[in-house]
Amino acid sequence: MPMKAYSDNMRSIEVRSGLTMAYQDHWFGEPWTDPETVVMIHGNSESSRAWTAWVPHLARHYRVIRPDLPGFGASPMPPAGYGWSATELAADIGRFMDALEIERCHLIGAKYGGSACMRLACDQPGRLLSLCLFSGAVRGSGTGNADLIRTKGVRQWAAETMRSRLGSQASAAQTEWWTDELMGRTDPRAAYAASAARIDMDLEHDLHRITAPALIVTTQESGLHSVETVERFARQIPNARVVVLPGDSYHVAAVEPDLCAQHALRFMQEVSAMQVRAAE
Repeated sequence: MPMKAYSDNMRSIEVRSGLTMAYQDHWFGEPWTDPETVVMIHGNSESSRAWTAWVPHLARHYRVIRPDLPGFGASPMPPAGYGWSATELAADIGRFMDALEIERCHLIGAKYGGSACMRLACDQPGRLLSLCLFSGAVRGSGTGNADLIRTKGVRQWAAETMRSRLGSQASAAQTEWWTDELMGRTDPRAAYAASAARIDMDLEHDLHRITAPALIVTTQESGLHSVETVERFARQIPNARVVVLPGDSYHVAAVEPDLCAQHALRFMQEVSAMQVRAAE
């Protein structure tokens, strides 16, 4: 899809003074019904396009909102001084929900976006119906990504790290699209700042504040976290479930979108049904 067509498909909304976020909004169900909302948060140097293959699975059952985080995709650069920390992003995701009059939602995040989702779940637990994380990090990953972006640029960083990101099963076409069409087009300022903001990130000590039911999906050989590490931090979330999928990708949401979307859909529907029964 050409970038112009993608941009023309977007809506945008001001979430606070000087900060506007672009987003896509899908609902494929009966127009006279009022569905629950799913908000999907992408990773560093990505955009809402990363979730495209998920939409047919979810949008028949939920209203699906896919924002571009500040400075990524079709969203303009935020005001000077923006740091792209998990805390800043979480606050602006909350403001984005406010602007769209979304009181509560099912929140789905991947990688860097998953970290922001965890921060929002800690800081504003009442906003979430459920939380689905696909390889979200709870701790900083060191200076490696920021250093590569600073010295080699966004596209070369994407190319050199794509094997660990998408794993050995990704096709050549997918690898090329992610490198050149998606990540490689990112503004270097946003890509670098987002990577630098994660260096000292530590969410682990606040995970007990997450009250929403949480689904955490990882792979057997993820380069981001070992299965043992994921299970350890999941135990700190009061109501968390871990699913381990085969593979060696740490961005399983991109490599196995159909499978991951089905896991998320079943989990969200289960949570919704439980909440209906509790209200009766």
